[in-house]
Amino acid sequence: MSEERFLLLFLGEEPGWMRLAGGRCVARKPGFDTLAFDPDTDDPEMVILVVPGSDVALHWADIPAGLAPAQTMAAARIMADEVSAEPLEATHIAFGQADEEGHRWLAVTARAKMDSWLGAAAALGIDPDGIVPEPVLMAPPETGVHVFRRAGLCSVRGQTRAFAAEPEIAALLIGDEPSEALGAEDFEGEVGAMLADAPLNLRQGDYAKRRQWKLDNAYVRRVALLAATILLVTLLIQLTMIARYSFAADALEREAMERARDAIPGTVEIVNPETQLRAQLAGLGGGPGYGEQASAAFAAIRDTAGVELQAMIYDADNTLQLTAAAPGQAELQALQQRMIAAGLLVTPGAVRDAGGLQIGEFTVNAP
Repeated sequence: MSEERFLLLFLGEEPGWMRLAGGRCVARKPGFDTLAFDPDTDDPEMVILVVPGSDVALHWADIPAGLAPAQTMAAARIMADEVSAEPLEATHIAFGQADEEGHRWLAVTARAKMDSWLGAAAALGIDPDGIVPEPVLMAPPETGVHVFRRAGLCSVRGQTRAFAAEPEIAALLIGDEPSEALGAEDFEGEVGAMLADAPLNLRQGDYAKRRQWKLDNAYVRRVALLAATILLVTLLIQLTMIARYSFAADALEREAMERARDAIPGTVEIVNPETQLRAQLAGLGGGPGYGEQASAAFAAIRDTAGVELQAMIYDADNTLQLTAAAPGQAELQALQQRMIAAGLLVTPGAVRDAGGLQIGEFTVNAP
């Protein structure tokens, strides 16, 4: 037996309410004057509006399982149009789950009735979880029908039929079919089991209950922690890139110092490689050579974000072979343009991919 708690609100000629817990009736009263709620309870109850079966046309329809919701509704609308005298625009159509043979309950009622029932619930401060016709809450017998009389109507339920009508009309509709009358205690004993797996709920489509999102403090804390973690990781990435560029610049500077120390004879202290190499070249009467080309290339690499020097070879024919790594082709092209702007003759070579970086080869000559 289901341990769920239910609050049933009976609408119609004899309104009243009933509370169920563990499948048993624990309280029932006529009218709604004595209806009370406990909003702080840790065991919330499902609120179900029980509406008169005379206001809902119930049909045992052949709508197979496995259809998409839109296909199921289209089939339901076609069947409803065949059995309803009201235009479809003024009717609300609902359907239950299909059984193994592809049959299910199809309910047709007026939209005005749905609005009225939901309005009555709103007047009580309630947004119900479901709306169920009273005959559907009765368990069907193996053969024949069950009949429950309440509020001047006879609710009738069989395996493939369910309706509510005045006693005389109900008797005519039942005819010679075997019937068993249920008392109030019988109805209360069955309703809990039926609600645990309700075969039909009218709150569908335009009348489906909207979800109410509640702010979960634990969820907010998790989101805040995740955001802080992302921010910290982003900051660490930026700091790592800055350190990487700084180390690369220092390496270039050390390489320039070493090249200058190799090119300048004696024990001259190397302070400014570019200036000292130019002076050495001028003293030897030479034109533009390694010093000027290397200096311009170093400056272009330094000024191009994301570009790192991989290798540099100076040939005897005054040609500088330069290998640089960059995040993409755009950075390599920017490096080439900067070297050209510095007055160098640049011939780009092959570009290859290595470890997510683009490795570019350049042949650099003095003009």
